Amino acid sequence: MKTSKSSLNSLIAGGLIGASLGAFLSNDKEEGAVIGAILGAAISATTDASGEAKKLKLPQLIEENGILYEIGLDGEKRLFKKLVKSKRVLPNQFQLI
Repeated sequence: MKTSKSSLNSLIAGGLIGASLGAFLSNDKEEGAVIGAILGAAISATTDASGEAKKLKLPQLIEENGILYEIGLDGEKRLFKKLVKSKRVLPNQFQLI
């Protein structure tokens, strides 16, 4: 339970810092704050998960140039899977509602 609470606190802190930076750097302060909050929380969660994986001595997966690699505990990088690029075309802009 303690880990969940610290993870939640990290997500909130990351979101708040991201929102502040996003609002500061963006012309549209409201949109910048929302995007910054999402990015800040995502970065915080990724950092926390990576740290927990290292503590548990689990291998990590990374993507480079469309290929997924496994980084073993010994630091060795091994091919895990070639990723298939999606042919789906996404719009350049999304409307948040």
